[in-house]
Amino acid sequence: MSEAIYRYELPVDGDWHTLPLSGAVLHVDCRTADTVELWAYHSGGPELPRAFQVVGTGQPLPAGWKRHVGTCLSPDRQLVWHVVEQQP
Repeated sequence: MSEAIYRYELPVDGDWHTLPLSGAVLHVDCRTADTVELWAYHSGGPELPRAFQVVGTGQPLPAGWKRHVGTCLSPDRQLVWHVVEQQP
């Protein structure tokens, strides 16, 4: 497999979502209020399962979160979403 950048969608639903990634998360953004998009680099190497969750500003961070990945505004700029990654 060659190097590439892929886009994924993460629902704003309070659940962890596992993605098979082989590289770093590059960017997060959103075009709808209920879905956050995540772009990740794929090195062509082995893919590892990594879990992400979308959290709103002022909401409790989920148990087991490890690090903040990115922040974006909803299209109407009324909501701010934060993507966090789960500890392996």
